[in-house]
Amino acid sequence: MKKITALAAALVLCAAHASAYENSYAGYSVKDGQPYYKLEAKKVYAYTNISSKKVYQNEEDFKNTAVNIVNYYTAEDMEQILGEKFSTAYFDAEYEKLALLERSQLNPKTVSVPLLELDKYAEHDSNGNLTIQSKVLKEKLEKLTPLIKTGKIAGKKAITISYLYKQGDVLVKIDTSLVSANDRLYLLSTVNTDQDLYAPKKDEKDADADADIDDIDTDEESDENDEAKTEPKSAASVKEEMEKALEVENVFVRDVPAETMQRFDKAHTDLLKGFKAFTPTSTPKAISFTDAAAGKSVQLPDDWFYGQLNLKYKDKGTFYLTLASSLKEMQEVAANTDYDSIYSVLAIPQADPEYQKKVTELYSSGARNVLQHWNHLLITASVDNITDAEIKELLSTPVANRLAVESFISEGLQRMKGFSNEYFALKDYKTNFDFTQEKALIGINADTDLLKDFAYNNKILLSCNQKAATAMLFIKKTDVETEKKLEQQVNEWHF
Repeated sequence: MKKITALAAALVLCAAHASAYENSYAGYSVKDGQPYYKLEAKKVYAYTNISSKKVYQNEEDFKNTAVNIVNYYTAEDMEQILGEKFSTAYFDAEYEKLALLERSQLNPKTVSVPLLELDKYAEHDSNGNLTIQSKVLKEKLEKLTPLIKTGKIAGKKAITISYLYKQGDVLVKIDTSLVSANDRLYLLSTVNTDQDLYAPKKDEKDADADADIDDIDTDEESDENDEAKTEPKSAASVKEEMEKALEVENVFVRDVPAETMQRFDKAHTDLLKGFKAFTPTSTPKAISFTDAAAGKSVQLPDDWFYGQLNLKYKDKGTFYLTLASSLKEMQEVAANTDYDSIYSVLAIPQADPEYQKKVTELYSSGARNVLQHWNHLLITASVDNITDAEIKELLSTPVANRLAVESFISEGLQRMKGFSNEYFALKDYKTNFDFTQEKALIGINADTDLLKDFAYNNKILLSCNQKAATAMLFIKKTDVETEKKLEQQVNEWHF
């Protein structure tokens, strides 16, 4: 009986561990429940609160998905942000100060609380972090009035900053709770949305459709409308229209249905309930992802991130899609994007002879910006529990199918090599084909030039066996060093 009890307890622990993310160096774990989407970088972990098993079972649940984000900061990070020494004792003192103001019904903003100046955290994002308050969203949040409160959530002292606002037809609530342990600060954020409360009603949609019909009653009116549409706009006016469409507006809790607020609050409370802090280890956590369908794991360089989609289809297996690259490179692309040029092109009427030329120039300059700063990209996709008859047929006659596939791919690559322009050129390629009755492998190694000035090496691996299929694409600049360990793992991404 004791053995059975011990076994049951072990199984419970294993199940709990399987549905939790742990970062021993950061000193925390969080129950993520096998999310259908997750993103991980050096100091951030984000995931949806809907599991991969439920994503297609209930459309309403999927529509109301919340995103949870955990950021952590060491004492050294916080000292850079605050300009003074940080510890959990420092946090507790700030917590008590805010709690006293709250009990006295005084506005927390009446005193200086550097801990709550989240814009400073955003400025620190270049150090492997990425917060809700970064970049564009930061500017939006500055226009809103946050609700600041203290209290214990799931037994943890938490300072919570909440935003409730409307953007377009969508209601958004962002809750960020600051908690501390072991002289580290953790930002636990939940982003909730509701797409129903402010959605246009059916009658409104019908009225809009009728208005569109009224607009084309006569040829004369149509001509006048066409002329109005082709009137040139200024870049400033287009920018103003874009910003107006993205404007945020404060919403009061009293104007939101109680059940909606309860759903929002529960999502954030569940995050804190599932969060556990413990003594950090001295060994940094390696950023890595696992594709269970392919049975492969990849350890990424220290400054990389990955995002993974994980969908479990009922009786049809699991699909994994993972994208990985350098977080620093991604941030450099965003920082160097010329948004004013985009507004300028959008201001040109499509009927204008200059429109296509300007669009081409914008595409070229935008692509050049991306290529200048983005050196690596890794994409993998896999699916298990294959029942496709064509896959079975592919493996049943390996010799004949290899010849057919090799001929088709080689002919296609040769044609592509003969086709080149200022945007794309295939310079050289090598192929590898290995077909047996147990598995099939297609390997392509190709060198390309993009926009003439940027040379890339591209590795493509496609493979399948009787149970699963997987694909891998790895793109890197030829003049950029890549970690040998990553190169080795990429080359082994096949059955």
